[in-house]
Amino acid sequence: MTVIDLGEVGQGVEPVPPPRPPRPVGRPVRLALVALLALLGLAAAAPGSPPPVQVAVPAGPDPGQLVGRDLLVLSVPTAALMGRELTAVGLEDGRIRWRSPVPAGHHLVVLTEVAGGVAVTSDPGGEPVSAVLDHTDGRVRWRQPGVVVPTGDGGLLLEDAEPDRVAVRGVDVASGSPRWSVAIGAGAIGYRYDDRRITQIVLVANDGRVEVRDRTTGQLRRTFRIPPTRGPMRETVQVMGDVLFTDAGSGQVAAYDLDTGSLRWRAPLDPAAPFAHACADAVCLGQRSGARVLDLTTGRLRWADDRWSPVWLVDDRLLAVSSDGGREAFALLDPATGRMRSELGPWQLVGADTSGGRLVERPLLVTRAVSGGRQLLGELDVGTGEVRPRDVLPGGWEFCTHRGRTIVCWGANGEQGVWRLSG
Repeated sequence: MTVIDLGEVGQGVEPVPPPRPPRPVGRPVRLALVALLALLGLAAAAPGSPPPVQVAVPAGPDPGQLVGRDLLVLSVPTAALMGRELTAVGLEDGRIRWRSPVPAGHHLVVLTEVAGGVAVTSDPGGEPVSAVLDHTDGRVRWRQPGVVVPTGDGGLLLEDAEPDRVAVRGVDVASGSPRWSVAIGAGAIGYRYDDRRITQIVLVANDGRVEVRDRTTGQLRRTFRIPPTRGPMRETVQVMGDVLFTDAGSGQVAAYDLDTGSLRWRAPLDPAAPFAHACADAVCLGQRSGARVLDLTTGRLRWADDRWSPVWLVDDRLLAVSSDGGREAFALLDPATGRMRSELGPWQLVGADTSGGRLVERPLLVTRAVSGGRQLLGELDVGTGEVRPRDVLPGGWEFCTHRGRTIVCWGANGEQGVWRLSG
């Protein structure tokens, strides 16, 4: 076991929260009890896949985070150091691989995998610092100012956001050596994706200048202007496909073509839910309940629903959610019409990798509470809309996430369970 020093260690470091699905508003699903009993009977009768194998990991007061497919990193208080340290646990056998102190007074911001390493960003309250640690032994490869942004294809960017400027630089993952650097005045940064990787960087200055730059070289591809912000910052800056979305004043969002810089359309935002996100080849605008789905090119309304809120695109279906009083229900919708293809019932989605509005991790797992303080684990078949029971996990869990064949669940009192799928 190797102990790696990231700097002086002190108090006040918070754990990185695990991913969790959003909770929009809806109404409960009828006949949930009948469906639950049927699924429990099927789980008991069908041979299915081999049951998951539980992995014993060290207990900790805070949730850990999956890094890659075989490492769980915990943020653990240390009495001797009067602070916290990262503890990396191998998920094949539950053994501690390495420990790494967190710099004094720092809050963890990013903890992720990049090119065989573990990228960590911590913030003391204004000037974030990033380090890349060796995945195997925790050795510090390099450390620099900025916030790490993995590009999705093994590359790495570092962001710097200051009151009077924002900047991005490309670095060599192995050494941290800078390859290029670009900056603009006070503003925000967005990224254009192609499948799972970043292809372009979009810098949006508060004065209205927009720069679209190549992700690999930082070279300027085009620049155009939009109206300047009316306040100290823009409330909305998002890139979806070939479109830049940003607030346009008077409760509206504007869509600009990234290839030409021209205004495509404007649309009002719900002040109670002022957010937009990609859903297939459209854009979903949040509402108090449900969503409005607009055509990405024209801004025209495709369909609206007062119950289902699209979350991610899964193959050729939109995975949508509704909830009432904390009970979530999921359904698969047709992206073009909003028509329901399958109603799944009150399952909880097991958090997984997403990219560009798509849920890319497989298998697609779901859970639901059953009697005896246990959790039924199922696998969703998107083509048929059916959930195939896989096993009943011991313990009652608030939420779960998975990467590859590993599932990690967390409970209300800080307990956690780890399982490896065997089939």
